[in-house]
Amino acid sequence: MSTPKPEKELHLPLSRVKTIMKSSPDVDAVGPEPLYLVTKVTELFVTDLAKRAYKSNKTNLLEYKHIAEVVQEDDTLDFLREIMPRKITVRQFKELMAKKAAKGNESDETSEESSEEDSSDESSSSSNPDSQHS
Repeated sequence: MSTPKPEKELHLPLSRVKTIMKSSPDVDAVGPEPLYLVTKVTELFVTDLAKRAYKSNKTNLLEYKHIAEVVQEDDTLDFLREIMPRKITVRQFKELMAKKAAKGNESDETSEESSEEDSSDESSSSSNPDSQHS
């Protein structure tokens, strides 16, 4: 009786995981044992995340918003928050962008006022010989 190859136990393609691992500038070569372990751990992580998201929703569907919600609520998953934000509507996105633009305009006005004050301070100090340092 032959033992099954470890690759048969995996669902993710080893070649793809190896490509991702080697895309790091710190990685020169990837041995078969670390490749297998990283692939298996990745599968376990994705399975756990999917199960948690599925349990947290009331439907029989697993959608992006369910996974994103788990990521946003669990502090141990904060490394995923930027790449898995909560799903929002186009209207909500436009409102956020409008608020951001309004804040940007306020900070632009404030920085323009402060730069005008800075330039007036510089011009008055350069015309006053007592304020210059030798």
